[in-house]
Amino acid sequence: MSDSGMSALLQLSDAIVAATGRAAPVLTAIRVGPNRHISGFIWSGNLIVTSDQALPAQDSYSVVLASGALAPARPGPRDASADLAALLLDAPVQAPVLPRCGPVAPGSLALALGTGFDGSPGVRMAVVHRVEQSNGGVASIILDMPPAQLSQGGPVLDAAGALMGMGRIGSQGEASVLPHALIAQRCDGTAQVAEQPAAPPLRVALGPRRGWLGLALQPITVPDTLASRAGQASARMVVSVTAGGPAERAGLRVGDVLLALNGHTTSGSHALRAFLGADRIGAQVEVRLLRDGTVLTTQLTVAAQPAP
Repeated sequence: MSDSGMSALLQLSDAIVAATGRAAPVLTAIRVGPNRHISGFIWSGNLIVTSDQALPAQDSYSVVLASGALAPARPGPRDASADLAALLLDAPVQAPVLPRCGPVAPGSLALALGTGFDGSPGVRMAVVHRVEQSNGGVASIILDMPPAQLSQGGPVLDAAGALMGMGRIGSQGEASVLPHALIAQRCDGTAQVAEQPAAPPLRVALGPRRGWLGLALQPITVPDTLASRAGQASARMVVSVTAGGPAERAGLRVGDVLLALNGHTTSGSHALRAFLGADRIGAQVEVRLLRDGTVLTTQLTVAAQPAP
């Protein structure tokens, strides 16, 4: 490689390191179960944004800040239609406000950030595959990267380190970005300070309520010895069950492996999200699952997603 080529690579590497370092103070790791977390980032003050479909409904959350400190957070507004959820810390956090990027075009470089369980930053580089328009604005930015490698709820930056938006899994299972302008429309004015915990959220466009099962799931590979019995090679394991929720009333328990709902596979978060639309609320569905190596079926009545 020529000296000029090597210099260009070193400059690119240095730019990625610098952009990641500037954004690191806004990153958060939201703990959602034993040894389980999702990424989020501080939008402003005490407001954290993350992916609605990745965030299980809980009464409270523990959040690891960039400093390594563990902070309590309470649920804020959620917008299932945009795949956007907010958490509210008890007090504002001193964190930089990321600059917002300008128009994004296919071929642009994108830096998808996320966190480890301890809040440490991670980054992957991708290319903007296409930009989807809606009502004269940008509805979604599609990335050329495997969706499994995207940290849902983490910030996505452009090559200059400016914020494109939030990483999410699109309706077709693709890695995509919720543009920062749409986050601003729903979240600006939502942050609350600790002295006013009961203040109502402002200017939040809540989406339609969705169906809710009352459990948290983790993707797994079905063991080879059980795959033929299950009829599929991947599924989702129940890692927590909400007391009094639909799953508990149906007899589901931690350790069950959820295979299908009304014959629809539950493999992949986007598949389950697509199934649990508002039209499912109140419907009784057949649940097919693995328990202790045995395939079982039971009935479950879908409830409405709890209000924040």
